[in-house]
Amino acid sequence: MSLFPFINRHFLYASAFLIAFSGIALAKNKSEFTINGKPAPKVVASVNGTKLSSELLKREMIAYRLLANRQGENIETEDEGKIAQGLLMKAIDDELIYQEGLKQNINIDSATIDRELNHIQSQFPDKKLFLAALAAQRLTFDVLKKNIKKTLVKDEFVRTNIAPKVQVIDDKVKSFYDKNKATFIKPETFKISHIYVSIPDPGDGQAESKKDRAKAREIIDWVKNEARKKINLALLALKKGKPFASVAKEFSEDPKTSVKGGDLGFMMKNQTLPEVSSAMVELKVGEISSVIESSLGFHIIQLTEKKESHLIALDEVKPDILNHLLKLETEKQLKSYLSGLRKKSAIKIFI
Repeated sequence: MSLFPFINRHFLYASAFLIAFSGIALAKNKSEFTINGKPAPKVVASVNGTKLSSELLKREMIAYRLLANRQGENIETEDEGKIAQGLLMKAIDDELIYQEGLKQNINIDSATIDRELNHIQSQFPDKKLFLAALAAQRLTFDVLKKNIKKTLVKDEFVRTNIAPKVQVIDDKVKSFYDKNKATFIKPETFKISHIYVSIPDPGDGQAESKKDRAKAREIIDWVKNEARKKINLALLALKKGKPFASVAKEFSEDPKTSVKGGDLGFMMKNQTLPEVSSAMVELKVGEISSVIESSLGFHIIQLTEKKESHLIALDEVKPDILNHLLKLETEKQLKSYLSGLRKKSAIKIFI
């Protein structure tokens, strides 16, 4: 698993860096790099005369471990050798493509590399955290910039040499759609408007002394009672026939939606508070709920529209399916290209 995959490299980079800063022991351990308990040689492989160092493999192993740890996976000692071999083969393939790119005079200027570097750094709250993450993964600015360049060369090589040969016919798109229809079922959605009146957080009543806690409790109870009176006035106005949007503008304490008459747009039942969701699914279009109490306050909702669960039409998802299949086919053809390239190259592996 390289820090610079062909797809979505920025996300992986930021994730690996943030995990590295969490202080996992491997990232801090400066002892000799070993695989299955055996010291790794300084040069782990050569590709057409270009040496791949154990430091490169070490960085890849650190990133792999950190990402695996974040995903809740543990790497067993006996699996280290297999993982290292896989990471090394990926590094060899990357070097092969990079060399091919150089042969085609693919050039990445320093300004482009700096933009990529700045983008990566911008994922961090401050420079100190960025530098700490760099150190955790045994990366320097020079190494990072070199890796950025190699990745951009590889990307450009794939765009120029592999992607133009990739085609996906409509029949394959239709076949994928038919085999994965469950993926394209859109659950029922509800368009609702709401009137919201807030209440204090229970934690606001915490105080050092018993006397202060009692006073705080009194204040919280009073504020909550006032909120209840306010939401009841809103409900009364609705019962008298005042339009929901007007009542929302007058009473709702949600500044983002009150100006729009309380409109929350469409949502699925798991996208809102449980108490609101339970009431929402019971309403008929046009109906208004009674007062709903949640941990955040009091709510009144109106169901303005409902869309039943349905299968999304092929035409709607065709571009997404096509892009997915094109990526898969590109990866397949790249794999085939690399297989042929390895046979023509002088590759030596020392672990």
